[in-house]
Amino acid sequence: MKSMPKTASICSNLSRCDVYPDLGGGIARWCFDGQEILSMARPEAISAGDPLGLSSFPLVPYSNRIGNATFEWNGKRYQLLKNFPPEAHAIHGVGWQLPWVITHQSEAELTLLLRHKADNNWPWSFDAKQTISLSGDTLSLNISAQNLATEDAPLSFGHHLYFDNEGASLQFKADRVWLSGEDNLPTKAVTPEGEFDFSQITTVAGHNVDHCYAGWNCSATMAWKFRPYSLYLQASPELSAAVVYIPAGGKTFCFEPVPHISNTLNILSHQPAMPIVAPGKTFTATIILKALPACIKV
Repeated sequence: MKSMPKTASICSNLSRCDVYPDLGGGIARWCFDGQEILSMARPEAISAGDPLGLSSFPLVPYSNRIGNATFEWNGKRYQLLKNFPPEAHAIHGVGWQLPWVITHQSEAELTLLLRHKADNNWPWSFDAKQTISLSGDTLSLNISAQNLATEDAPLSFGHHLYFDNEGASLQFKADRVWLSGEDNLPTKAVTPEGEFDFSQITTVAGHNVDHCYAGWNCSATMAWKFRPYSLYLQASPELSAAVVYIPAGGKTFCFEPVPHISNTLNILSHQPAMPIVAPGKTFTATIILKALPACIKV
Protein backbone atom coordinates (compact mmCIF):
# COMPACT_ATOMS: atom_id res chain seq x y z
CA MET A 1 0.00 0.00 0.00
CA LYS A 2 1.27 3.46 -0.93
CA SER A 3 2.11 5.54 2.14
CA MET A 4 0.55 8.95 2.61
CA PRO A 5 2.89 11.93 2.14
CA LYS A 6 3.91 13.66 5.34
CA THR A 7 2.37 16.97 6.29
CA ALA A 8 3.87 19.98 8.09
CA SER A 9 1.55 22.35 9.93
CA ILE A 10 1.87 25.89 11.26
CA CYS A 11 -0.57 27.76 13.50
CA SER A 12 -1.21 31.28 14.77
CA ASN A 13 -4.15 31.89 17.08
CA LEU A 14 -7.24 31.12 14.93
CA SER A 15 -5.22 30.32 11.81
CA ARG A 16 -3.83 26.99 10.60
CA CYS A 17 -1.95 26.04 7.43
CA ASP A 18 -1.01 22.51 6.31
CA VAL A 19 1.78 21.92 3.79
CA TYR A 20 2.98 18.80 1.95
CA PRO A 21 6.72 19.25 1.23
CA ASP A 22 6.95 15.97 -0.71
CA LEU A 23 3.93 16.84 -2.81
CA GLY A 24 5.44 19.66 -4.82
CA GLY A 25 5.85 21.86 -1.75
CA GLY A 26 2.14 22.58 -1.97
CA ILE A 27 -0.34 23.95 0.54
CA ALA A 28 -3.20 21.60 1.47
CA ARG A 29 -5.19 23.89 3.72
CA TRP A 30 -5.49 27.39 5.13
CA CYS A 31 -8.25 27.69 7.68
CA PHE A 32 -9.05 30.83 9.69
CA ASP A 33 -11.55 30.87 12.54
CA GLY A 34 -13.21 27.71 11.25
CA GLN A 35 -13.53 28.88 7.62
CA GLU A 36 -11.53 27.33 4.80
CA ILE A 37 -10.11 30.37 3.00
CA LEU A 38 -8.28 28.40 0.34
CA SER A 39 -10.09 25.43 -1.14
CA MET A 40 -9.21 22.48 1.09
CA ALA A 41 -7.17 19.72 -0.58
CA ARG A 42 -9.08 16.66 -1.71
CA PRO A 43 -8.10 13.57 0.33
CA GLU A 44 -8.04 11.41 -2.79
CA ALA A 45 -5.60 13.86 -4.44
CA ILE A 46 -3.27 13.64 -1.45
CA SER A 47 -3.36 9.84 -1.41
CA ALA A 48 -2.72 9.80 -5.18
CA GLY A 49 0.14 12.29 -4.87
CA ASP A 50 -1.63 14.80 -7.16
CA PRO A 51 -0.64 18.45 -6.53
CA LEU A 52 -3.50 19.61 -8.75
CA GLY A 53 -5.89 18.67 -5.95
CA LEU A 54 -4.16 20.83 -3.33
CA SER A 55 -5.02 24.34 -2.10
CA SER A 56 -2.01 25.86 -3.88
CA PHE A 57 1.29 24.85 -5.37
CA PRO A 58 4.44 26.73 -6.49
CA LEU A 59 4.99 27.78 -10.10
CA VAL A 60 8.75 27.77 -10.62
CA PRO A 61 10.73 28.50 -12.78
CA TYR A 62 7.82 29.57 -15.03
CA SER A 63 4.04 29.89 -14.98
CA ASN A 64 1.37 28.24 -17.08
CA ARG A 65 2.44 26.86 -20.48
CA ILE A 66 5.41 26.87 -22.82
CA GLY A 67 3.96 26.09 -26.22
CA ASN A 68 4.79 22.58 -27.48
CA ALA A 69 7.43 22.46 -24.73
CA THR A 70 9.91 24.29 -26.93
CA PHE A 71 11.43 27.78 -27.14
CA GLU A 72 14.48 29.63 -28.42
CA TRP A 73 16.89 31.42 -26.10
CA ASN A 74 20.03 33.32 -27.16
CA GLY A 75 19.97 31.66 -30.54
CA LYS A 76 19.61 28.11 -29.20
CA ARG A 77 16.48 25.96 -29.51
CA TYR A 78 15.43 24.13 -26.33
CA GLN A 79 13.10 21.15 -26.20
CA LEU A 80 11.61 20.47 -22.77
CA LEU A 81 9.93 17.30 -21.61
CA LYS A 82 6.15 17.41 -21.87
CA ASN A 83 5.51 17.02 -18.18
CA PHE A 84 1.73 16.57 -18.08
CA PRO A 85 0.62 14.15 -20.82
CA PRO A 86 -1.48 14.23 -22.88
CA GLU A 87 -0.95 18.02 -22.59
CA ALA A 88 1.00 19.09 -25.68
CA HIS A 89 2.94 21.75 -23.78
CA ALA A 90 5.29 22.03 -20.81
CA ILE A 91 3.20 23.32 -17.92
CA HIS A 92 3.58 25.00 -14.51
CA GLY A 93 7.39 24.63 -14.26
CA VAL A 94 9.16 21.85 -12.37
CA GLY A 95 8.62 22.70 -8.69
CA TRP A 96 5.08 21.33 -8.45
CA GLN A 97 6.22 17.82 -9.41
CA LEU A 98 9.27 17.56 -7.13
CA PRO A 99 9.75 17.10 -3.38
CA TRP A 100 10.86 20.11 -1.34
CA VAL A 101 12.96 20.06 1.83
CA ILE A 102 12.05 21.82 5.08
CA THR A 103 14.96 24.05 6.11
CA HIS A 104 13.20 25.90 8.94
CA GLN A 105 10.04 25.40 10.96
CA SER A 106 8.60 27.24 13.93
CA GLU A 107 5.08 27.39 15.32
CA ALA A 108 3.90 29.92 12.74
CA GLU A 109 6.50 29.76 9.94
CA LEU A 110 7.82 27.18 7.52
CA THR A 111 10.61 27.48 4.92
CA LEU A 112 10.93 25.02 2.04
CA LEU A 113 13.81 24.61 -0.41
CA LEU A 114 14.00 23.06 -3.86
CA ARG A 115 17.35 22.50 -5.60
CA HIS A 116 17.04 21.96 -9.32
CA LYS A 117 19.94 20.78 -11.46
CA ALA A 118 19.77 21.52 -15.17
CA ASP A 119 17.98 18.75 -17.08
CA ASN A 120 15.44 18.21 -19.86
CA ASN A 121 12.68 19.69 -17.72
CA TRP A 122 14.56 23.00 -17.40
CA PRO A 123 18.02 23.68 -18.83
CA TRP A 124 19.30 26.00 -16.06
CA SER A 125 20.07 25.14 -12.44
CA PHE A 126 18.38 27.13 -9.68
CA ASP A 127 17.47 27.10 -5.99
CA ALA A 128 13.89 27.98 -5.08
CA LYS A 129 12.72 28.91 -1.60
CA GLN A 130 9.29 29.61 -0.18
CA THR A 131 8.61 30.82 3.33
CA ILE A 132 5.01 30.32 4.42
CA SER A 133 4.05 32.21 7.57
CA LEU A 134 0.94 33.00 9.61
CA SER A 135 0.19 36.07 11.68
CA GLY A 136 -3.33 36.29 13.01
CA ASP A 137 -5.66 36.61 10.03
CA THR A 138 -2.84 36.74 7.44
CA LEU A 139 -1.01 34.11 5.40
CA SER A 140 2.21 35.31 3.76
CA LEU A 141 4.07 33.62 0.91
CA ASN A 142 7.62 34.90 0.45
CA ILE A 143 9.03 33.26 -2.66
CA SER A 144 12.44 33.44 -4.31
CA ALA A 145 14.52 31.69 -6.96
CA GLN A 146 18.29 32.03 -7.34
CA ASN A 147 19.99 31.49 -10.69
CA LEU A 148 22.79 28.93 -10.27
CA ALA A 149 23.70 28.85 -13.97
CA THR A 150 26.78 30.56 -15.38
CA GLU A 151 24.72 32.74 -17.75
CA ASP A 152 21.72 35.03 -17.58
CA ALA A 153 18.62 32.84 -17.51
CA PRO A 154 14.85 33.22 -17.52
CA LEU A 155 13.65 32.53 -13.99
CA SER A 156 10.45 33.34 -12.11
CA PHE A 157 8.16 32.16 -9.33
CA GLY A 158 4.41 32.41 -8.77
CA HIS A 159 1.70 30.45 -6.95
CA HIS A 160 -1.34 28.48 -8.15
CA LEU A 161 -4.11 29.30 -5.63
CA TYR A 162 -7.43 27.41 -5.53
CA PHE A 163 -10.69 28.78 -4.06
CA ASP A 164 -14.16 27.33 -3.61
CA ASN A 165 -16.51 28.25 -6.45
CA GLU A 166 -19.84 27.93 -4.62
CA GLY A 167 -21.20 31.34 -3.70
CA ALA A 168 -17.94 33.03 -4.69
CA SER A 169 -17.42 36.49 -6.13
CA LEU A 170 -14.19 38.07 -7.42
CA GLN A 171 -12.93 41.59 -8.01
CA PHE A 172 -9.67 42.89 -9.51
CA LYS A 173 -8.65 45.38 -12.18
CA ALA A 174 -6.41 44.76 -15.19
CA ASP A 175 -5.48 46.64 -18.36
CA ARG A 176 -5.70 43.65 -20.69
CA VAL A 177 -6.51 39.98 -20.88
CA TRP A 178 -4.79 37.47 -23.16
CA LEU A 179 -7.47 35.32 -24.77
CA SER A 180 -6.51 31.67 -25.21
CA GLY A 181 -7.09 29.53 -28.27
CA GLU A 182 -8.18 25.91 -28.46
CA ASP A 183 -4.59 24.88 -27.67
CA ASN A 184 -4.75 26.85 -24.37
CA LEU A 185 -2.06 29.26 -25.60
CA PRO A 186 -2.63 33.04 -25.69
CA THR A 187 -3.66 34.45 -29.06
CA LYS A 188 -4.33 38.16 -28.56
CA ALA A 189 -4.61 40.78 -25.82
CA VAL A 190 -7.84 42.74 -25.45
CA THR A 191 -9.41 45.11 -22.95
CA PRO A 192 -11.31 43.02 -20.37
CA GLU A 193 -15.02 43.22 -21.18
CA GLY A 194 -18.11 41.12 -20.59
CA GLU A 195 -17.42 37.81 -18.89
CA PHE A 196 -13.70 38.64 -18.74
CA ASP A 197 -14.19 41.87 -16.78
CA PHE A 198 -13.85 41.59 -12.98
CA SER A 199 -13.25 45.27 -12.27
CA GLN A 200 -16.44 45.25 -10.18
CA ILE A 201 -17.30 42.51 -7.69
CA THR A 202 -18.56 39.70 -9.93
CA THR A 203 -20.14 36.33 -9.27
CA VAL A 204 -17.76 33.55 -10.31
CA ALA A 205 -20.40 30.91 -11.13
CA GLY A 206 -21.40 30.80 -14.79
CA HIS A 207 -18.06 32.02 -16.11
CA ASN A 208 -15.75 29.96 -18.32
CA VAL A 209 -12.33 31.61 -18.17
CA ASP A 210 -8.80 30.29 -18.66
CA HIS A 211 -6.77 33.39 -19.45
CA CYS A 212 -3.84 35.47 -18.29
CA TYR A 213 -4.40 39.08 -17.25
CA ALA A 214 -1.67 41.71 -17.53
CA GLY A 215 -1.33 45.16 -16.05
CA TRP A 216 -3.44 44.24 -13.04
CA ASN A 217 -3.31 46.30 -9.86
CA CYS A 218 -1.70 43.47 -7.83
CA SER A 219 -4.69 43.22 -5.51
CA ALA A 220 -7.88 41.18 -5.57
CA THR A 221 -10.89 40.61 -3.35
CA MET A 222 -12.91 37.41 -3.01
CA ALA A 223 -16.07 36.80 -1.00
CA TRP A 224 -18.49 33.93 -0.47
CA LYS A 225 -22.21 34.04 0.28
CA PHE A 226 -23.11 32.97 3.79
CA ARG A 227 -19.47 32.81 4.91
CA PRO A 228 -18.25 35.17 7.63
CA TYR A 229 -14.89 36.00 6.03
CA SER A 230 -13.84 37.37 2.67
CA LEU A 231 -10.27 37.48 1.34
CA TYR A 232 -8.01 40.34 0.37
CA LEU A 233 -5.02 39.33 -1.77
CA GLN A 234 -2.01 41.62 -2.26
CA ALA A 235 0.92 40.69 -4.51
CA SER A 236 4.23 42.49 -4.83
CA PRO A 237 4.90 44.39 -8.10
CA GLU A 238 7.12 41.58 -9.43
CA LEU A 239 3.93 39.54 -9.92
CA SER A 240 2.47 41.81 -12.58
CA ALA A 241 0.30 39.17 -14.28
CA ALA A 242 -2.46 36.91 -13.01
CA VAL A 243 -3.86 33.71 -14.47
CA VAL A 244 -7.57 33.21 -13.84
CA TYR A 245 -9.03 29.75 -14.35
CA ILE A 246 -12.77 29.31 -13.86
CA PRO A 247 -13.86 26.02 -15.45
CA ALA A 248 -17.52 25.79 -16.42
CA GLY A 249 -19.32 23.81 -13.74
CA GLY A 250 -16.17 23.42 -11.64
CA LYS A 251 -16.17 23.24 -7.85
CA THR A 252 -13.06 25.42 -7.58
CA PHE A 253 -11.54 28.35 -9.42
CA CYS A 254 -7.94 29.55 -9.56
CA PHE A 255 -6.38 32.97 -9.14
CA GLU A 256 -2.64 32.83 -9.73
CA PRO A 257 -0.33 35.83 -9.17
CA VAL A 258 2.58 35.31 -11.59
CA PRO A 259 5.48 37.35 -13.03
CA HIS A 260 4.79 36.96 -16.77
CA ILE A 261 2.17 36.18 -19.38
CA SER A 262 1.61 32.62 -20.52
CA ASN A 263 3.91 31.18 -23.23
CA THR A 264 6.09 34.21 -22.68
CA LEU A 265 9.29 32.64 -24.06
CA ASN A 266 7.62 32.29 -27.46
CA ILE A 267 6.10 35.81 -27.54
CA LEU A 268 9.04 37.79 -26.21
CA SER A 269 7.84 41.18 -27.49
CA HIS A 270 4.86 41.27 -25.11
CA GLN A 271 4.82 42.35 -21.48
CA PRO A 272 5.19 41.35 -18.78
CA ALA A 273 7.95 39.14 -20.10
CA MET A 274 9.81 36.39 -18.27
CA PRO A 275 12.22 37.89 -15.72
CA ILE A 276 15.87 37.50 -16.66
CA VAL A 277 18.16 36.77 -13.71
CA ALA A 278 21.96 37.12 -13.75
CA PRO A 279 24.19 34.32 -12.40
CA GLY A 280 24.02 34.20 -8.61
CA LYS A 281 21.19 36.74 -8.46
CA THR A 282 17.68 36.09 -7.15
CA PHE A 283 14.10 36.74 -8.21
CA THR A 284 11.90 37.51 -5.19
CA ALA A 285 8.21 38.22 -4.69
CA THR A 286 5.53 38.20 -2.00
CA ILE A 287 1.86 37.23 -1.84
CA ILE A 288 -0.19 38.33 1.17
CA LEU A 289 -3.59 36.73 1.87
CA LYS A 290 -5.71 38.39 4.54
CA ALA A 291 -9.03 37.10 5.90
CA LEU A 292 -11.43 39.96 6.59
CA PRO A 293 -14.93 40.02 8.10
CA ALA A 294 -17.29 39.91 5.14
CA CYS A 295 -18.82 43.26 6.13
CA ILE A 296 -15.49 45.09 5.62
CA LYS A 297 -14.87 46.54 2.16
CA VAL A 298 -11.36 47.19 0.80
